[in-house]
Amino acid sequence: MEEDWSAASNEAVADLLALFNTIFVAYPLHSEFHSRCDFLMKLGRSTQGAPQKGLRVLAPTGSGKTRAAEEFIRMVTERRQSGDEEFPVVLVPLDRATTSRKLFSSILQYFGDEFTISATEAVLKERAYKFLRRFKTLLLIIDEVQHLTSAGSGGDVTDSLKRLLDDGVVPVVFLGTIEGKSLFTRNLQLSGRLLSPCDYRELSSQSATDRGLLSRFAEELDLAIVHKGLMRRPAGLSHPWISGCLHEVSAGVIGRISRIMYVALEIARRRHADCIEVFDLALAVDRWALEQGFTARNPFRSTSPDR
Repeated sequence: MEEDWSAASNEAVADLLALFNTIFVAYPLHSEFHSRCDFLMKLGRSTQGAPQKGLRVLAPTGSGKTRAAEEFIRMVTERRQSGDEEFPVVLVPLDRATTSRKLFSSILQYFGDEFTISATEAVLKERAYKFLRRFKTLLLIIDEVQHLTSAGSGGDVTDSLKRLLDDGVVPVVFLGTIEGKSLFTRNLQLSGRLLSPCDYRELSSQSATDRGLLSRFAEELDLAIVHKGLMRRPAGLSHPWISGCLHEVSAGVIGRISRIMYVALEIARRRHADCIEVFDLALAVDRWALEQGFTARNPFRSTSPDR
């Protein structure tokens, strides 16, 4: 079971993991998010020019929210068959030191505009508004909004986003981790402009329904790996003991299962195996989940299928 770390193996593994990153498994919470975004787009189109609405989407770290947003952009672009002159959905991430000027610069950079170096905030704002309208943007997704809760920062950005909604430019999805909740609970002016939240939640291991959701996700991811040709045989992730271990390690956060599988896939490929085995899953938990502090123990080692 020795792993191959040769240059040739590195090349093959890199290609394999790049393909893995293209996998998107439809999951009920992601599907609900897509549906709510679609509704917000259509609502904005029906009320064009009038004050727009926003949508709060908060989730635990590793929920796959950003990946779901990227998939929504792909779906919308494919459905609309948008040309080079259309950006129906724009995704802009924030950083910890975000200002209104940086926000408008980021929007312009998404469109490929380089007129951001020396322009004032007022000029950048006007230009961002024009680009959003010119490129027929129907939805603006602001990612990592939890950064706006940092002490001494975020106030001017929040005001700019409220103004963008009030000016009727475009509906806005506020995407972030659960640490960003205080941004909305302490800012009723912003919350008053939003639809009901579409937050993700952890799947409870005490709920049979939630256990079924997680097991089905794991099974579909397992089959997608085989369908993509990344492994010849499925790993059997829907087995009650395996899915139970994955549930414990992930704490019911779906995206963390994908990350464990990413690491396990690399291990299996470096062993030249034709499927991911429990050995690979256990080692992946050791190397990723335990080391990163996502779990305090490795159930693949501390429990057995017979229990």
